[in-house]
Amino acid sequence: MTPRLLSTLLPLGLFALACAPAPGAAERADAVASAIVKGTESDAAQDATVLVMHYDALAQGGGAASGCTGSLLTPRLVLTARHCVAITDPGAACSSEGKPIAGGAVERDREASAIYVFAGRERPDFISGTARPVRGKEILSTGADTLCDNDIALVLLERAIDGAKIAPVRLDAKPEEGEIVTVVGWGIADDVPSPPTRRQRTNVEILDVGPAEELGPKEFRIGEGTCQGDSGGPAIAASGAVLGALSRGGNGSGNTGADGCLGGTNIFTSTAGHADLLRRAYEKAGQEPWLEGEPNPLLAKQGAACEADAECRSNVCDAERKACAEECSAAACAAGFTCVDQGARKVCAPSAEDEASGCSLGPNRARVTTAPAAAAALLSLLFARARRKRAV
Repeated sequence: MTPRLLSTLLPLGLFALACAPAPGAAERADAVASAIVKGTESDAAQDATVLVMHYDALAQGGGAASGCTGSLLTPRLVLTARHCVAITDPGAACSSEGKPIAGGAVERDREASAIYVFAGRERPDFISGTARPVRGKEILSTGADTLCDNDIALVLLERAIDGAKIAPVRLDAKPEEGEIVTVVGWGIADDVPSPPTRRQRTNVEILDVGPAEELGPKEFRIGEGTCQGDSGGPAIAASGAVLGALSRGGNGSGNTGADGCLGGTNIFTSTAGHADLLRRAYEKAGQEPWLEGEPNPLLAKQGAACEADAECRSNVCDAERKACAEECSAAACAAGFTCVDQGARKVCAPSAEDEASGCSLGPNRARVTTAPAAAAALLSLLFARARRKRAV
């Protein structure tokens, strides 16, 4: 048995089930809850990465909690690992066909109401009770009885997270070998236990894309970077799109904590490999998918009212008309629009004749016939009918 395969069979310390107990919960003496090995503080660009907690109030010893990482795909939808929201074997070894060699069995999903999601870059204060999580409403998964090739799940929340920042996702193509990603999470660190902020590690290379040794067709492998507690967290492409959710890994040393992660490899379940599941989840959440390379669907479309560029999908708010617009410095405007030079930039504005006729596509307006023209048409019709009656 190779060291890489052995690493996936080891328990909590090497995050084959990569969730960390919450501070203040019933922790093992050798367990810590901290973040990404050899990483740095995560910045605002990764605010779609959230802390995912499971709390069992009925556990022996007065309750038990464990923590994973997730990605907000909509303000009500979180992508994470299946083992973060289900009762499973503590480890998994898988074949290149995505079949279990050892471990990896899924017994059942946990109660969605026992899953809590915390947004923000700072670690929640569990002791004071001031943390304000959002509870899960439904767990969505493939329903597979193994984690191999299927260690992915989505949590539909009871309500939207206030001020949520969401992430785009790659659904139409596998990650590529050699592609460089950023990993983000709340897991084990190599320098300090329980750092107060979320962490990231940049410039991590994708080593293999499944099928490959111990790697299913819907999985991919990176090098060192993630550890216990980062499970379910994202591998983020240069485009900003989430490519997958962290499943398992380690260095095969048998050590716990960061010592079991340094120099190791880590396996993610691909979002593209489960595109149908994610599309169904988006539908349940009531939002169109934010696909890689496309505009954020939460932002306003062309013609919608705006006050600032950041409110528009095009990132252009026409200051004169207070409406989202397209820039035309390098491309022509669509029919019915004219490129207008506003000094700092050129924007597509409704053409003068359209505005004069009331056919503008400005804020909260559709292409409609003007009221005077409609009234004139109606009078003409009535007059014609009256003439016919007199002729009879």
